[in-house]
Amino acid sequence: MIRRYIFPIMLILWAMVIFFFSSQTYEEQSITPFLAQFNTPYWYDKLSGISFMYGGVEVSAQTVGVNGFLEFFLRKGAHLFIFFVFGLLTYRVWCRFVKNPVLSFSGALFCVLLYASADELHQKLTGGRTPLWQDVILDTFGGLLGILFSLFWYRRRRRQ
Repeated sequence: MIRRYIFPIMLILWAMVIFFFSSQTYEEQSITPFLAQFNTPYWYDKLSGISFMYGGVEVSAQTVGVNGFLEFFLRKGAHLFIFFVFGLLTYRVWCRFVKNPVLSFSGALFCVLLYASADELHQKLTGGRTPLWQDVILDTFGGLLGILFSLFWYRRRRRQ
């Protein structure tokens, strides 16, 4: 009986983890002091040719420094990972309670999109945070990857 509720419990706990991190200001989450050790001419030269726009701001070693540039990728990687797990758990909950695979997939994806949007809204209400629609897309993509991983993993296990 408890096994039936393990994924819903894990999903609620994971959603709480996301909410906790979204409640922190940018300064509370900053890892730039640790990354300052990479702010050397060697890394600056290696990264100086990379530049792109994200959220209407140029991201490059020239504009944010090497440590800021590396932190950008770590933060966006965290977005992907956190919502990968969220998508995986959401899909498992849908599969547990809804036996239609198309409905489970689309319902889980909608929940990921909804929570990613709510997360960015929450960040808007948190001081020192900038909500970005690009992050909603990144989070939803991470959730989609988690859903697909769970889908293929579950199907592979059922065949064996």
